[in-house]
Amino acid sequence: MTMKNSLSAQLALEDVLAALWHARRDGNVGRLVHVGHCEVQRWARDMRDDMLTAHARALLTDCPYRNREDFLFAVDRLIAKVEHAHVQLVSHDRDPASPVRLHA
Repeated sequence: MTMKNSLSAQLALEDVLAALWHARRDGNVGRLVHVGHCEVQRWARDMRDDMLTAHARALLTDCPYRNREDFLFAVDRLIAKVEHAHVQLVSHDRDPASPVRLHA
């Protein structure tokens, strides 16, 4: 991945994370569904991160949730996975000699 592509991917992921955090803080379930499923999945597919793609897809395929709290718990797990992908991406930018690993 070139530095320009890496920076573009990082900025795109930061936009997705900001949207997730904002929607989660506001409790906007509709926005969480959209960003969590569509935007995260799109970014993960572009980065060829199959595990993150699957987690984003599961946000809707694991429906119905028993209650709002169960759904928000699933969102929180997805946010943690996206944050981990961000840490991996930033770590790679600091040490480009290391291989890019977006998931553990």
